[in-house]
Amino acid sequence: MTKPQQAGGASVRELKAAALDALVKQELARKRASDAAKTARLKALRLARDAAEKAEATPKRAARKSDTSR
Repeated sequence: MTKPQQAGGASVRELKAAALDALVKQELARKRASDAAKTARLKALRLARDAAEKAEATPKRAARKSDTSR
C-alpha cells in the first residue's frame, strides 16, 4: 500500500482518474440522449411519410372502384 492509501486519502492520480471517469460518463450520457432524440425524430418522420403515402394511395383505389362500377 502507498502512504496516501494508508492514511485513508486518495492519491492525486486516483482523483484525476475519478474526475476523468465522471467526464467520460457525462459525455456518454449526452451521446446516448442525442442518439435517442435522433432516432425518435427519424421514426416520427418515417411514420409521417408512411401515413402520407397511405393517405395518397387510399383515395386512388376508391376512385378506381367508383369509376369501374359506372
